[in-house]
Amino acid sequence: MEMTSQMKPTSFKNGVPKAERNGMFGAEDRLIELAKAGGTVTAIVTYSVPKVMHDEIADERYPVVQIDHIEPLFEEKAEASATKLRDTAYKARTAEGALDIPEVEA
Repeated sequence: MEMTSQMKPTSFKNGVPKAERNGMFGAEDRLIELAKAGGTVTAIVTYSVPKVMHDEIADERYPVVQIDHIEPLFEEKAEASATKLRDTAYKARTAEGALDIPEVEA
């Protein structure tokens, strides 16, 4: 009888991309202003899946993902479009309504 590996939750590799692929660097003034207002940053984040780990003893496997690019969206129109896409994807994945993320007035 063939045994199948148990799937474990995704693992996230530590660290963030360097400045040229991380728009948070160089945006400190905007981020400080957002912090003062209790705000959030909407960003487009791209991940890669560099490997799949396999524990032979436990016969478990899990993907490892790492962040390749972070691009914050500070412009209101871009942020609104990304939020709409995020909420649509969340609803499609979970059959739930919008995420419980506080909205911040611009």
